[in-house]
Amino acid sequence: MKNHHLSDRPKYGKLVRYYLIALCAIATSIILSQILVQKFISEQKNDSGVVNLSGRQRMLSQEISKYVLLLGDSLNSTKRADYLKGLKSSLEEWKEAHVGLQYGNESLGINGKNSKTIQGLFADIAEDYSVMVAASQDIIKKLEQNLALPTDSLRNDISQVINHEQAFLTGMDKVVFQYDNEAKAKVTNLQSIEIFLLILSLGVISFEIFFIFIPSARTIRKTFKKLLLSEQKSRKMTLEISSLYNSLEQAYQDLLEVDVAVEDYTVFAKSMPSGEFFYFSDNFSRIMEFDSTPKNIFKWLKEQGYNAEYLDNIQKMTLSGKTWTGDIKVVNDMGDFVWIKINIIPTMGDSGDVETLMVVATDETEKKEAEAISQEINRERIEKKVKEQQFRSALILEGQEEERKRISRDMHDGIGQLLSAMKFNLEGIHSVKSDYEREKLKTSKDLLKNVIKEVRRISFNLTPSALSDYGIVAVLNKFCKEITKLSDLQVSFENQTGFLSRLEGKVENNLYRICQEAVNNAIKYAEANEVKITLSHNSQFLNVDISDDGKGFDVDKLEEKGHLSASGHGLFNIRERANFINGQCTISSQKGKGTTISINIPLD
Repeated sequence: MKNHHLSDRPKYGKLVRYYLIALCAIATSIILSQILVQKFISEQKNDSGVVNLSGRQRMLSQEISKYVLLLGDSLNSTKRADYLKGLKSSLEEWKEAHVGLQYGNESLGINGKNSKTIQGLFADIAEDYSVMVAASQDIIKKLEQNLALPTDSLRNDISQVINHEQAFLTGMDKVVFQYDNEAKAKVTNLQSIEIFLLILSLGVISFEIFFIFIPSARTIRKTFKKLLLSEQKSRKMTLEISSLYNSLEQAYQDLLEVDVAVEDYTVFAKSMPSGEFFYFSDNFSRIMEFDSTPKNIFKWLKEQGYNAEYLDNIQKMTLSGKTWTGDIKVVNDMGDFVWIKINIIPTMGDSGDVETLMVVATDETEKKEAEAISQEINRERIEKKVKEQQFRSALILEGQEEERKRISRDMHDGIGQLLSAMKFNLEGIHSVKSDYEREKLKTSKDLLKNVIKEVRRISFNLTPSALSDYGIVAVLNKFCKEITKLSDLQVSFENQTGFLSRLEGKVENNLYRICQEAVNNAIKYAEANEVKITLSHNSQFLNVDISDDGKGFDVDKLEEKGHLSASGHGLFNIRERANFINGQCTISSQKGKGTTISINIPLD
């Protein structure tokens, strides 16, 4: 049977495409953000090293000028040797840094990638730098040949160094300022890019909300409504089955009124008070098709299978002058069943004693056979309707389970993945300045985590994936742990006999739904602190007990109110699901002592 509501399933193709586009946009924004941040960090390391080194160049040029002047003023050989050593060290460091700033130096941690402006500034001080290097090297060379060389021999080189120092310092100041300005420009540019990426991320999130999450929520809401409608139809069919069973008894009563013509009463035979026949009518002989007539009515009935004590009571009744009336079912000599409505009437003699027994009867065989045929026809018709209703109910339940599986899969693979992607996107947002925005971002992250947790809980309750993968034992164990985490109720599971076998899919699904319904009832109504699901089995049956320590209820009172036989109630649903898998459901409860629901299922 095709169910219109379950077959009219929503299409998710467009949502999947939107999901992929949104996910790619989120991934792209996160990757770009990380690339830019890493590149900026790397450039910041280089820029800070360059600014520091260019500033050091000014200090080294001044240090070289100082050593040159000291060498010109001092004639002490010991001091001149120290000054000369300092000049050589400073000059080598100055030269290495100057070349590294322009062309890069791995040991100094700079890459030498300068802008055209900085290259032009280095070109402006190149002559001053060359003159100072040449003069300093000439001083070093002369003093290495003769440490006691007079000052007049060094005067020209000293003048060269001192005269070009100021121009070099002015040029290096411009280089340092330019390096600093370019580093600030990079920071400003990165901030603009980060703002753009933030706007892009918020746009993607808005796109997901309006074009994915809201349509998905609407679609799921419609699907749940269809499921509820299907459940209502299933319950209605269940009630129809109950009414059919009730009508069966009424049909049997109506069969008693079948209008079949019955012959009038006639004298079939006459006998002595002891039952010995002395007269047989032709009608009696024709009905029974006797080859040889019986001798005694009571012996004949005994041969037909009637109890001797029962026949003795009839005989005593007739001998006391009372008429006996009843229906008898006998077999004629051809082996056919014959129903006779019989009256044994005693006739009295002048002395007041019974002289004869008159057997006045009518043949009811045709009437009884008509009733039996009519009853069989009605029974077959009602059984057919009952089976059809059961078949429809089974299809609806199976359709509901399939729909639950599909919704669970769509929520896990679709909405769950989108929520995870949104979570990663929110965690990738770092450029938040004010405390208010940071607090809102933190609140959004916490809220999204709770939404993801709730989606996973709903997906698990709809259809846990472990049910089809590992069976009822694994899923009940996981179900108890999940409920314990998500509620204040302590729910435990015990597999007493180590049952590990797999059952039919519909049996496992309905067992899980029964346990789920029972635990939900305990949470909503029982005010229980602990619920325990116990599983045990033997060679023939599997038994599942769900017991709680809640406030309990009066089972008989609920039965009187119809809670256990009307659709829409949890206990009724539990019983119906147990019947659907050929199981027996027993509910026992006492006020203040908790409730136990036992489900017994055959394993053959």
